[in-house]
Amino acid sequence: MEDNTTLRSVSSSIGISHQGLLNWAMEYGKNCKSPLEVSLELNPTWSGLLGVDGKELKIKGKDFTLLIAQDILTFDPVFFSLVNGENIEDSRRFFIIIREVLKYPIKGIVSDLGRGRVFISLIDEIFPEVPHQACVIHFSRYIDMTIPKSKKSVYYKENRILRDTVNNILFAQSFNDAEEIFQRLLSARDYFKAPYHKKVIKSLEKHFNLLTAHFHSPFLIRDNNVTENLIKQLNKKLKQSGGFKSIENAYSFLKLWFVYYRFKVFTNSNEPYRNGKAPLELAMVNINGLDWLDFSQHARHN
Repeated sequence: MEDNTTLRSVSSSIGISHQGLLNWAMEYGKNCKSPLEVSLELNPTWSGLLGVDGKELKIKGKDFTLLIAQDILTFDPVFFSLVNGENIEDSRRFFIIIREVLKYPIKGIVSDLGRGRVFISLIDEIFPEVPHQACVIHFSRYIDMTIPKSKKSVYYKENRILRDTVNNILFAQSFNDAEEIFQRLLSARDYFKAPYHKKVIKSLEKHFNLLTAHFHSPFLIRDNNVTENLIKQLNKKLKQSGGFKSIENAYSFLKLWFVYYRFKVFTNSNEPYRNGKAPLELAMVNINGLDWLDFSQHARHN
């Protein structure tokens, strides 16, 4: 959990079979406290700015989604849930636990639009009065994937203009600037004739208020980079694990990794105040004298 080595390289270095080491890790994972138990036991002081994202996983050929909620200003992962594909009831339960059980002091939410209707409708339903920002970085990537960049494209000139115009809206310095550029785009929409042009403009039109919410609520930020970075770190470890043969093994692994992450000290943050502190410490939890692995385990009874 603590470095970039694979299970096979560790098993080779200490003389234990790969499967034996995996079984050992899974034993610790099964006995590991859940994210809910960790949060309720340590009672972190969170900022109220919640980042929400989803990561798709395949377990034995079936689609699952790992839902992650992270306090953006402390970097502390508030909660995660492994749900079955697009099961909206499991996703609803994820948000209700955050609101009702953890009693997260919600002031604002930043999410991507990757899960589209599921995230947007559930956030509107469960946190109806909370300002919600859609991540502009995710939307900008969607634009890059949708609009071809090739100079050989028949619509090369229009593609470049539309891409630049949308990015000017997403990264505008004020709402008035964003709205003015947006209205000019709508008035010129007939100039963009390709089907993917219409798709992009329609999507921007549909989500404009979500993409510009940060202008109306100073507490919000316009991107979900903090939670996306957490997922990147998790991805590295998931690749090293070699995949999971069951939901139980996947959940056991995730429990263990998330406890480790919450105790992991920042060393090269762009913000000096974070260096030398773990997410839990940024959330005002005293972890002095606590070993993350020992803490993670439920009391064992012989």
